[in-house]
Amino acid sequence: MRFTQFASTSGAARAARRLRFFVVAAGMLGAAAACGDNSNFLSPASSANVIRTYNVWALSGTSAALPAAVQFSALTAERPQILANGSVNFEIAFDLTTDGKVRFMPARSLVPQAPSGAPTVGLTKSTSSFADMTRAPDRGYTDDSTLVVGVNEVVLVRLVSSGCVYGDPYFAKAVVDSIIATERRIVLRALTNRNCGYRSLTEGLPSN
Repeated sequence: MRFTQFASTSGAARAARRLRFFVVAAGMLGAAAACGDNSNFLSPASSANVIRTYNVWALSGTSAALPAAVQFSALTAERPQILANGSVNFEIAFDLTTDGKVRFMPARSLVPQAPSGAPTVGLTKSTSSFADMTRAPDRGYTDDSTLVVGVNEVVLVRLVSSGCVYGDPYFAKAVVDSIIATERRIVLRALTNRNCGYRSLTEGLPSN
């Protein structure tokens, strides 16, 4: 009887230790996810990061035939419009302020009730240069709100509604290289990481 009681107690102790182990392990995984260090859970990257230059015109005071927005997920410059299927064809539109700066305008700030919805776009400024910004932060973005920047200022972009199966965002960086005021034209340089959940902002096939 004493042996049976001891064996039962030992089994309970082992079960308790296992439970504590799983609780600690789950906590560690949760902490890693919260910090955004989830590279081990991402699908292999398939799209190389490439720097592209876009010429876009201010949304106001320019011809409707000229592009005034960028669809970062498609790497194209567009004139903002609602398509036949009710979606929009851009993620960020651009305009000039009276003091000669550039206003970044996420799609939902312009078309808050598109029939088929508009993508959620988060923006934040970076204090780093375009070249030095090599990895996007996973937090600190303001969704669907305009942002005004000057020449050489860097903007970080989080595209939440990018079509990723598990809802992971795309990340991008953009910098205003120049403004040709007489044409109301903006020269924008950008790199978009089109691999779901990846935050690397350097050229080539990303590893994280």
